[in-house]
Amino acid sequence: MPNYFHLRFTVEGIPELHRVLGMTYRKVENFKVPLSKAASFILSDVQNNFDTEGALTGGWQPLSAGTVAGRIRAGFGAGPILQRTGALRKSFYSLVNEKQALVTSRSPYFAYHQSRMPRTKIPRRVMLILTENTKQNIVEVFHKFLAFK
Repeated sequence: MPNYFHLRFTVEGIPELHRVLGMTYRKVENFKVPLSKAASFILSDVQNNFDTEGALTGGWQPLSAGTVAGRIRAGFGAGPILQRTGALRKSFYSLVNEKQALVTSRSPYFAYHQSRMPRTKIPRRVMLILTENTKQNIVEVFHKFLAFK
């Protein structure tokens, strides 16, 4: 009789990935190895999203003319989006222990841009997303990890 392993990832409190892996395995207490790999996949997607200005999420809304003019006056250039100083892009990190992985940002701006809340000034520009490819890679990592336990 197979045991069942539940894998759940949440973005902004909304379950983005919930899979049940049915397989025979011994009791596992430490999931740090597959969780670290999962966090790496997600951080890679974040960096890819910055490289492509949100292509993973359908593209970020362009900067307003006023924002571009202000950036140029301040000596930062017209783009890329969300990368005036590079601090936001560099702020992403993961915390992994035996039971969970957290991927987030140290930047106070991240939560506002990522949020689904209504807005009046700055458009939503999602940086952290679970792509279908990443979801499949994460499930595969856990499958392989549990198959050898």
